[in-house]
Amino acid sequence: MPRVLGNALLLIFLAAASGCTLLGGPPLTERSIELTETPFFPQEAYQCGPAALATVLAHSGVPVTADELTAALYIPERHGSLQVELMAAARRHGRLAVELDGDLAMLIQQLEHGRPVLVLQNLAVSFYPVWHYAVVVGYEPARDRFVLRSGTERRELTGRGRFAATWRRADHWALVVLAPQDDPAGLPRSAYLRAAADLENTGAHGAALEAFRSAVRAWPDEPLARLGVANNLYYLGRREAAVDAYRELLERHPTHPVAVHNLVMLLVELERPCEARQLLAAAPELTGALVETARRAAASACPAGD
Repeated sequence: MPRVLGNALLLIFLAAASGCTLLGGPPLTERSIELTETPFFPQEAYQCGPAALATVLAHSGVPVTADELTAALYIPERHGSLQVELMAAARRHGRLAVELDGDLAMLIQQLEHGRPVLVLQNLAVSFYPVWHYAVVVGYEPARDRFVLRSGTERRELTGRGRFAATWRRADHWALVVLAPQDDPAGLPRSAYLRAAADLENTGAHGAALEAFRSAVRAWPDEPLARLGVANNLYYLGRREAAVDAYRELLERHPTHPVAVHNLVMLLVELERPCEARQLLAAAPELTGALVETARRAAASACPAGD
């Protein structure tokens, strides 16, 4: 039996869907922005997820279409796609899927850096959701409205109030997709590093290495970026380059326990245990379980006096 909406509930539903919510204040930026080169894939019924992901993947340089993504992403019983599946699909194509804490200022910042933003919207109300994925590609300050690739509309023009309401009802979920070599300027450091680590966890170590190198260029003093470079060099079998990368990290952060542990264990693996032991002897203040594991490994392979 179909669900029936009472008159009062129907009025609430229609008011929310019509976008009557208004926001005051000045425009979000004085300059009009539109990423006109962003591809467009008109969606078929219930397939806004594949269409939106194809849009941002193609913008990042992946030659893909919405139809090619549908089989992997579309969940018939849900009539749509899950966010986690969209992110996993982006990683399968060698891209970083950077999930963002959404606000309108963040959207503008990403557009200014030339990045379309994939967003989830609830076009109805919280207790009767109508989920929809779209891609924000522009903002017009004169009319205070966003430009979206959405559904069958290449340039859907949506007022700020209407857009903010539909996005808020979807918990402000937002995603940008980057090639590993892209400059991460304007992205939150923690979100980018998490996306790079997620890419590494798929086994795409070449792509992850490039992503962490991009992070080092953006944030030279970030130890996790340098650790990611060293670890992925190791996973790729480039042992000597990994040794150099761990040493570069320890020059900036001499007490980093993971870097100390990994370098010592790598030196033991390379049959240079006494070099590892000398490294530890030069830093007697280092403590902790990881460092102690490394000490035992070096001492076992290089007895005292050797």
